[in-house]
Amino acid sequence: MTDERRAPVQPNRQHNKPRGTVAWAEHLTAWEVYAARYGRGQSAERIAERHGFCYGELVDFLGHEPETWEPSA
Repeated sequence: MTDERRAPVQPNRQHNKPRGTVAWAEHLTAWEVYAARYGRGQSAERIAERHGFCYGELVDFLGHEPETWEPSA
């Protein structure tokens, strides 16, 4: 069984992306880079509770466009 959990992604005007979601695994990958830069004061779960990273932050933390991003319905 695959983990189908998804994390929210805030909209981003610069990338012309509305609110959406990414696979939890991709959120965790971005969070690891975030945590290395800024510390582990906020867990991956807490970031998600606070509406997730914005799309631009994901691009920055991942080093590329998120591969699992989907717009929210």
